[in-house]
Amino acid sequence: MTRMPGAARCARALLLLLGVSGLVCAGRLAVAAAGFESGALGGPVLAVLLLAAAACGATAVTALAVAARFAEGGGRVRRAAAAVGWVFAVAGAAAGLVHHAAWGAGSAAGVLLVGLVGGERARHWFERGRLSPPSPGGG
Repeated sequence: MTRMPGAARCARALLLLLGVSGLVCAGRLAVAAAGFESGALGGPVLAVLLLAAAACGATAVTALAVAARFAEGGGRVRRAAAAVGWVFAVAGAAAGLVHHAAWGAGSAAGVLLVGLVGGERARHWFERGRLSPPSPGGG
């Protein structure tokens, strides 16, 4: 298999989208933490905001790194993509329950990502042998 199937291309695009949205989320949380006025519970709330920003940023960078390695294939890339999908699914569901139902979109995107990388055509893409680089002589 030399061409990435549609399911794998969609999973890669979804990882890129989740990575960018995660970076935006981390930035918004960091801005909220910077503008937070400390009061009686200022320290713990500030710590939670910064921890959430760090978690969003780390997950976003992981999603972007996994998306960058999709062309290489391999079982580790597929498992990493599924792990990122599960993180977004669980975190989106928790945020949807705790804060607002709109955060459930992250949960739906995570479940979709897990489904895309777990499909048969995508699995064949990731399990294929590595393509050998072209020889310098062209032959």
